Amino acid sequence: SNGQDGCPLGFACLAASPDSPDQGLCLELCSNDNDCDLALCSAAPETKVKVCAAICDPLAPACPQTQDCQRIRQSAFVCQFPAAGDKGTQADACDAQLDAGCAEGFVCQTGQIVPNCTDTACCTTLCDLSETDICGDSALCGPLDLDPLPGLEDVGACYIPQ
Repeated sequence: SNGQDGCPLGFACLAASPDSPDQGLCLELCSNDNDCDLALCSAAPETKVKVCAAICDPLAPACPQTQDCQRIRQSAFVCQFPAAGDKGTQADACDAQLDAGCAEGFVCQTGQIVPNCTDTACCTTLCDLSETDICGDSALCGPLDLDPLPGLEDVGACYIPQ
Protein backbone atom coordinates (compact mmCIF):
# COMPACT_ATOMS: atom_id res chain seq x y z
CA SER A 1 0.00 0.00 0.00
CA ASN A 2 2.99 2.36 0.43
CA GLY A 3 4.60 1.61 -2.95
CA GLN A 4 7.55 -0.22 -1.42
CA ASP A 5 7.82 -3.71 -2.82
CA GLY A 6 10.93 -4.93 -0.99
CA CYS A 7 12.85 -5.54 -4.23
CA PRO A 8 16.28 -4.09 -5.05
CA LEU A 9 16.71 -1.15 -7.43
CA GLY A 10 16.00 -2.22 -11.01
CA PHE A 11 13.64 -5.01 -9.95
CA ALA A 12 9.88 -5.13 -9.51
CA CYS A 13 7.68 -7.38 -7.42
CA LEU A 14 5.17 -9.03 -9.74
CA ALA A 15 2.22 -10.91 -8.29
CA ALA A 16 1.85 -14.56 -9.22
CA SER A 17 -1.77 -13.88 -10.21
CA PRO A 18 -4.45 -11.22 -9.77
CA ASP A 19 -6.07 -13.54 -7.22
CA SER A 20 -2.94 -13.63 -5.05
CA PRO A 21 -1.45 -10.11 -5.05
CA ASP A 22 0.42 -10.84 -1.79
CA GLN A 23 2.48 -13.62 -3.45
CA GLY A 24 5.06 -12.55 -5.98
CA LEU A 25 8.66 -12.59 -7.14
CA CYS A 26 11.26 -9.85 -7.48
CA LEU A 27 12.13 -9.85 -11.18
CA GLU A 28 14.72 -7.73 -12.98
CA LEU A 29 13.27 -5.02 -15.21
CA CYS A 30 14.52 -4.77 -18.80
CA SER A 31 14.06 -2.99 -22.12
CA ASN A 32 15.50 -5.70 -24.37
CA ASP A 33 17.34 -9.05 -24.26
CA ASN A 34 20.73 -7.31 -23.87
CA ASP A 35 19.63 -6.15 -20.40
CA CYS A 36 19.37 -9.77 -19.18
CA ASP A 37 21.92 -12.45 -18.25
CA LEU A 38 20.87 -16.03 -19.13
CA ALA A 39 17.34 -14.74 -19.65
CA LEU A 40 15.19 -13.03 -22.27
CA CYS A 41 13.33 -9.76 -21.89
CA SER A 42 9.65 -10.67 -21.91
CA ALA A 43 6.45 -8.85 -21.01
CA ALA A 44 4.56 -10.65 -18.28
CA PRO A 45 1.20 -11.71 -19.84
CA GLU A 46 -1.07 -10.21 -17.19
CA THR A 47 0.86 -6.99 -16.40
CA LYS A 48 2.76 -6.25 -19.65
CA VAL A 49 5.76 -5.27 -17.48
CA LYS A 50 9.01 -6.23 -19.22
CA VAL A 51 11.20 -8.41 -17.01
CA CYS A 52 14.15 -10.75 -17.46
CA ALA A 53 12.56 -14.21 -17.80
CA ALA A 54 14.87 -17.17 -17.16
CA ILE A 55 15.38 -19.48 -20.13
CA CYS A 56 14.02 -22.94 -19.34
CA ASP A 57 13.86 -26.46 -20.76
CA PRO A 58 10.18 -27.30 -21.31
CA LEU A 59 10.94 -31.03 -21.13
CA ALA A 60 12.46 -30.62 -17.66
CA PRO A 61 11.10 -27.32 -16.30
CA ALA A 62 12.79 -25.89 -13.24
CA CYS A 63 10.87 -22.65 -12.81
CA PRO A 64 9.87 -21.05 -9.51
CA GLN A 65 6.71 -22.60 -8.07
CA THR A 66 4.39 -19.85 -9.32
CA GLN A 67 5.80 -19.77 -12.87
CA ASP A 68 5.52 -22.11 -15.88
CA CYS A 69 8.02 -22.83 -18.65
CA GLN A 70 6.24 -21.37 -21.70
CA ARG A 71 7.14 -20.59 -25.30
CA ILE A 72 7.50 -16.91 -26.21
CA ARG A 73 7.99 -15.18 -29.55
CA GLN A 74 7.80 -18.59 -31.25
CA SER A 75 11.51 -18.88 -30.57
CA ALA A 76 12.30 -19.76 -26.97
CA PHE A 77 10.97 -21.03 -23.68
CA VAL A 78 11.14 -18.95 -20.50
CA CYS A 79 9.82 -19.06 -16.94
CA GLN A 80 6.87 -16.72 -16.59
CA PHE A 81 3.61 -16.35 -14.73
CA PRO A 82 0.95 -18.07 -16.82
CA ALA A 83 -1.99 -15.99 -18.00
CA ALA A 84 -5.39 -16.88 -16.56
CA GLY A 85 -6.37 -18.70 -19.76
CA ASP A 86 -3.18 -20.79 -20.09
CA LYS A 87 -4.87 -24.07 -19.13
CA GLY A 88 -5.30 -25.90 -22.46
CA THR A 89 -4.12 -29.48 -22.88
CA GLN A 90 -4.12 -31.86 -25.86
CA ALA A 91 -6.49 -30.68 -28.65
CA ASP A 92 -7.90 -27.73 -26.64
CA ALA A 93 -8.34 -24.52 -28.65
CA CYS A 94 -5.61 -21.87 -28.30
CA ASP A 95 -4.52 -18.55 -29.81
CA ALA A 96 -1.82 -19.26 -32.41
CA GLN A 97 -1.09 -15.58 -33.06
CA LEU A 98 -0.25 -14.91 -29.40
CA ASP A 99 0.93 -18.48 -28.74
CA ALA A 100 -1.36 -18.45 -25.70
CA GLY A 101 -3.91 -20.66 -24.01
CA CYS A 102 -1.85 -23.79 -23.37
CA ALA A 103 -0.71 -25.22 -20.04
CA GLU A 104 2.92 -25.99 -19.24
CA GLY A 105 4.13 -28.93 -21.35
CA PHE A 106 2.00 -27.93 -24.35
CA VAL A 107 2.34 -25.50 -27.28
CA CYS A 108 -0.17 -23.95 -29.66
CA GLN A 109 0.02 -25.37 -33.21
CA THR A 110 -2.07 -25.14 -36.39
CA GLY A 111 -5.25 -27.11 -35.80
CA GLN A 112 -5.12 -29.25 -38.93
CA ILE A 113 -1.94 -31.03 -37.74
CA VAL A 114 -3.05 -31.63 -34.12
CA PRO A 115 -4.89 -34.93 -33.59
CA ASN A 116 -8.57 -34.50 -32.55
CA CYS A 117 -8.44 -30.70 -32.95
CA THR A 118 -11.69 -29.07 -34.05
CA ASP A 119 -10.44 -25.47 -34.10
CA THR A 120 -8.03 -23.40 -36.21
CA ALA A 121 -5.31 -23.85 -33.56
CA CYS A 122 -4.97 -26.31 -30.69
CA CYS A 123 -2.60 -27.20 -27.88
CA THR A 124 -0.41 -30.23 -28.41
CA THR A 125 2.07 -32.04 -26.19
CA LEU A 126 5.75 -31.16 -26.21
CA CYS A 127 8.06 -34.11 -26.78
CA ASP A 128 11.72 -35.12 -27.01
CA LEU A 129 12.83 -35.54 -30.64
CA SER A 130 15.39 -38.17 -29.57
CA GLU A 131 12.63 -40.52 -28.34
CA THR A 132 10.33 -42.58 -30.57
CA ASP A 133 6.68 -43.68 -30.37
CA ILE A 134 5.75 -41.22 -27.61
CA CYS A 135 2.90 -39.26 -29.17
CA GLY A 136 0.15 -41.75 -30.09
CA ASP A 137 -3.01 -40.85 -32.08
CA SER A 138 -1.09 -41.19 -35.39
CA ALA A 139 1.05 -38.23 -34.37
CA LEU A 140 4.82 -38.10 -34.45
CA CYS A 141 7.25 -36.02 -32.43
CA GLY A 142 8.32 -33.36 -34.91
CA PRO A 143 10.45 -30.23 -34.77
CA LEU A 144 9.02 -26.85 -33.78
CA ASP A 145 9.28 -23.88 -36.13
CA LEU A 146 12.01 -22.15 -34.18
CA ASP A 147 15.73 -21.79 -34.01
CA PRO A 148 16.33 -23.55 -30.70
CA LEU A 149 18.59 -22.14 -28.06
CA PRO A 150 21.67 -24.28 -27.25
CA GLY A 151 20.66 -27.34 -25.25
CA LEU A 152 17.06 -27.29 -26.51
CA GLU A 153 17.63 -28.84 -29.94
CA ASP A 154 15.59 -31.96 -29.01
CA VAL A 155 12.40 -30.07 -28.04
CA GLY A 156 9.58 -30.93 -30.40
CA ALA A 157 5.80 -31.24 -30.45
CA CYS A 158 3.36 -34.05 -31.22
CA TYR A 159 1.55 -33.54 -34.53
CA ILE A 160 0.48 -35.33 -37.71
CA PRO A 161 3.09 -34.78 -40.44
CA GLN A 162 1.77 -33.13 -43.60
